[in-house]
Amino acid sequence: MDRCCMEHCCRRLLLLPALVALLVLSGCVGKSTSNPESGNVQNVTLNPTNTLSLEFGKSTNFTATARDSAGRTVFTTIHFNSDNNAALTIANNGQACAGRWDSLSSPVRCNPGVEGIANVTAEAEGVSSAPVKIYVHEHIQSMQVTPVAGQTCLQTTCSCFSQGTAWQFQATAFGVNKTDITNSVGPINWSSSNPTVLTVDAVVDEPNNQVQVTARTPGITQLFPSVSGTTGDPLTYTACLVKSIKLQVQGGSGNSTTLNAGGAKTIEATVVDTLDFTLKQPPLTWSTSNPEIATVTTSGVVTARQNAGTADISASCTPPSCNIGVLPGLPIYSSGGTLPNGQPAFGVIVAQVTQSKPPTATAWVATQDCKTNFNCTSVMFPVTTGTTPVGNAAGVPFTPNSMVFTPTGTRIYMGSDQGLMFVDVSASTPTVSTVSTATTPCNAAVCGKVLTISPDSNRVVVSDTTTIPNQVYIFDATHATTPPTNLLIDGAVAAAFSPDQMKLFILTSSGKLFVSSTVDALTFTNIAPGATGLSFAADGSLAYVSGEPGSAISGFATCNAHDLGASPALPSNPPSVVALPGVTENQSLVTQNLLAIVPPDIQFLTANFSHADLQVGQLTCPNLGLTFTPGSSFNLGQGAFTPLLMHVTGDGSQVIIVAQNIPAVLTFNVNGGTTTAIPLANNASPLAASATQDGSQVFVTSCDGDPQNPNTCGSIHIVNTLNGGDIQQAIFTNVNTNDSMCNNLPGPPCLPNLIAVRPQ
Repeated sequence: MDRCCMEHCCRRLLLLPALVALLVLSGCVGKSTSNPESGNVQNVTLNPTNTLSLEFGKSTNFTATARDSAGRTVFTTIHFNSDNNAALTIANNGQACAGRWDSLSSPVRCNPGVEGIANVTAEAEGVSSAPVKIYVHEHIQSMQVTPVAGQTCLQTTCSCFSQGTAWQFQATAFGVNKTDITNSVGPINWSSSNPTVLTVDAVVDEPNNQVQVTARTPGITQLFPSVSGTTGDPLTYTACLVKSIKLQVQGGSGNSTTLNAGGAKTIEATVVDTLDFTLKQPPLTWSTSNPEIATVTTSGVVTARQNAGTADISASCTPPSCNIGVLPGLPIYSSGGTLPNGQPAFGVIVAQVTQSKPPTATAWVATQDCKTNFNCTSVMFPVTTGTTPVGNAAGVPFTPNSMVFTPTGTRIYMGSDQGLMFVDVSASTPTVSTVSTATTPCNAAVCGKVLTISPDSNRVVVSDTTTIPNQVYIFDATHATTPPTNLLIDGAVAAAFSPDQMKLFILTSSGKLFVSSTVDALTFTNIAPGATGLSFAADGSLAYVSGEPGSAISGFATCNAHDLGASPALPSNPPSVVALPGVTENQSLVTQNLLAIVPPDIQFLTANFSHADLQVGQLTCPNLGLTFTPGSSFNLGQGAFTPLLMHVTGDGSQVIIVAQNIPAVLTFNVNGGTTTAIPLANNASPLAASATQDGSQVFVTSCDGDPQNPNTCGSIHIVNTLNGGDIQQAIFTNVNTNDSMCNNLPGPPCLPNLIAVRPQ
């Protein structure tokens, strides 16, 4: 052999180990890299680690990691193995084929194999991983779910399962020829459309197509099996719906309890489902008719606030946390009756709060008079009794058109045409802020007039009648950076939340009652155009609407907004209706007194309604059977009037009325039917008014003298209705001084025409 040939052979011999090293580094041989630390392999981990299911011709990827005794990764050659190459082969790079690869070194095409089970392992330096089982099977055409045979239901139809009941289901997988291939597909995965309704306890090992679930929360859900990328037909599963809720005062009797200011009592609820099973963990929503008098926790603990009065406490099974998945929503409200042990129970517990001394009240005052005048700036003041009744002013960026305190009393909201504003009045130096940095468009700035605030103080309802088309915005303070809910509602004039806050009723000037819900789509029903007043029943099961139809009062079910019927005709159209606190109950019948202003009279009515228990399979609202009985009517002796304030005291014993062009505060004694007029000093003409919950203090804004003389016009009258009369007048000079309602308004001075008393 000549020298050239020898040199050529040598070069080839030298290239061979280099090529082998290159292949090792590039992963073409096994799954390996160099091991500079030369550590010894102690364990190998294969990923994924869970059992897999593959249809013929499908593939999946495996990876593996080798570690030494210290847990450090060891870089070494890793080999992948299958113990059933007829069913599954695995390439050098960890790609597994349900069949046979066209090449183990450079896999491209996975050719279908045969049915079977293969165990895949990874090995490095003689150390093997735990095996991963793979089921190889034909294509799954469908899967069906059925109960496992041999189980006994509380009802022969197994229509629902009571809370805590465990039940087993099984899935059957069918191939393309409708043959049962369940045993070849491996363990079935289980899930539900709403996991709150049930819990998946465990997948039964053998056979691995079965599962045990336990009813958790009343509601309806879909139970799904899935495997190998296929989801089976859902099974409708019902955790028995709540049938009835009955209340008792812990350690007490009757449907009322008395608390001192700051005190607490616990209300116990007995909740029964449609199979008459008593729930141990009922998902109740607790409500109070007056959160300024008493609050109630999620466990039924009632706490009295500092205002004397009465609050009706109730409980409900309110979607979406109870009777889940029923559409439209199916709330169930607490109702009276007898418990299985024979004790009486009630739908409403009347909490009567007492106080030794009325707290000192503070009112906040503002003006609407700047309007859109150039360079005119508004301010707002706190006002209270004392030597310096007018507190430090806070600048208001936009001219307000409404002012409403949250029930907690920590924040006051002001509506305006430029955007929604608020003041955290408990701050050491209260300042006015806007809910949005934007001033346009209005659905970002939340323009309009504040109509109501939710009982938990979180949601503010604003009516925008300037933007075309008109809209209603719901601003949620708990998600302040999220755009408000935007409802296309024309001419909204009044709104109220149900006590459980599931529904928001909205009245429009054109004669529509809109209902917004946390679970249902926005709906409306046509009513009389003159309807302007809303008030919910003590248990929240229905709403009273004044002026529908015409000169009457109607009831609408909270559950589905169905018209429950109207009262007899009244002398004229009542602008408002108030459900008086405190109810009486006789078994399931609830009696509640109502009060309506029908100028020049006050009109009393009685509403009677009942609750029917929900039955198995019933997915519609129970009928309340509402009827009205007209009561007494009392003339206030003032002739026709336009009320600025109609305030029923917290205990329902008095009605405070302040009206336009009547220089007095009128107090009507509900029990005695008598009216007392407390004159305002200086023969003042009221502009706006607000009162404490107990009615002991009334704040009236007015123009006392010559509107052209700013030193004599703007004032706040603080009226003590118990024994003092008009005890103090806070005067605003209104001439661009520190106690002016506004600055730089040409012409007549700004007058204090917005006022709200802070809840204690």
